[in-house]
Amino acid sequence: MKILFLSPTVPFPLTDGGRIRVFNLLKQIAEKNDVTLLALETQATDAEGVAELQRLGIQVHLVPNAPTLPRVSFGTLLKAFFNRQPITVARYDVPAYRQKFRELITAQTFDLVHYEMFHTAQFQTETDLPSVLSQQNVDSAIWQRLCSETTNPFYKFVYWTQQLAFQRYERVLSPKFDAVTCTSDIDAAVFQQHCVEDAIEIIPNGVDITHYLPDYSTEASAHLIYIGSMDWYPNEDAVGFFADEVLPRIQEKVSDVAFSIVGGNPSARVQKLAERQGVVVTGRVPEIKPYFAEATVFVVPLRIGSGTRLKILEALAMGKAIVSTTVGAEGLDLKDGEEIFIADDPTVFADAVIRLLTDSELRRRMGENGRARVEQDYDWRSIGEKLHGVYAKIVG
Repeated sequence: MKILFLSPTVPFPLTDGGRIRVFNLLKQIAEKNDVTLLALETQATDAEGVAELQRLGIQVHLVPNAPTLPRVSFGTLLKAFFNRQPITVARYDVPAYRQKFRELITAQTFDLVHYEMFHTAQFQTETDLPSVLSQQNVDSAIWQRLCSETTNPFYKFVYWTQQLAFQRYERVLSPKFDAVTCTSDIDAAVFQQHCVEDAIEIIPNGVDITHYLPDYSTEASAHLIYIGSMDWYPNEDAVGFFADEVLPRIQEKVSDVAFSIVGGNPSARVQKLAERQGVVVTGRVPEIKPYFAEATVFVVPLRIGSGTRLKILEALAMGKAIVSTTVGAEGLDLKDGEEIFIADDPTVFADAVIRLLTDSELRRRMGENGRARVEQDYDWRSIGEKLHGVYAKIVG
């Protein structure tokens, strides 16, 4: 098949879950199809990303944005308000991107168009080609949780308006596509309310099990890590919650425990956590595998989010024992107490971490169970086959 894949950004380097997912799906479908990617220039490393994608046989069209995507401007806010758009969608409504999309579908014959998230779904009106909308999470659920967490009246109002805007897009825009893919049953149930019965497909997140392999040679005796983009509020909230309410309880029983916060663009709040005893803020790192390898326990104290966490799958593939909140492990069919520990209360969370830090046999058994699970259900190669099947179904 000849596929036009619309992405809001170049999915390389693999600095966050969204890019990791898109890159691996592109890698898999490019093995059997003729893939063209249209993306917007958003960062200085995009040329490197284009070269990497071209090595996979993907034709890439990069829309210059002089040179990075601007932060939300007053004009963007007005456009979002008057067009009843989510702010993040209005931010990516770039005329040059729309024009390049028109040129591509006019000059070439594509079998279908893949739209990555609502950021690009807004361009679906430009063509009647078979279409797939790929959703990495339920955006309205994220904004709803943000709204419930904040006590600031202004922010509560802003978050509420974004929740309503995304709910409108889920209701009005999603049914226009031949197929909508989601990462979990939980997310699929939201879109199923608005789309025809057989339009919803589950394409889960995955992991490259040949790249992430168990390595215990550098494992520390009491090292906790969390990985994520540290300019994304749910991650900022997660590490703040852990440092304030969970870590002190662990330190009472394991005095030499260390907690590393690994991820790019740490906010001022996150950077300040480095002043705490035992807390390290790394900023962006060139490779996360060494941090996984060194970790004794991987913690996921998320309280806000949607979709499924690639970081959990990577930790499982590395054979790591994990403690997560319910939100953190949402959408992943993992057995509590066998493949992961799930805890929402700070004391229960801390107790689970302490148990794993002090019981090497339990820790290794949990890691082995997790590795076996991702090998069975979360290999990108089998997930790519599922997406290829969705394409074939709607083209056929």
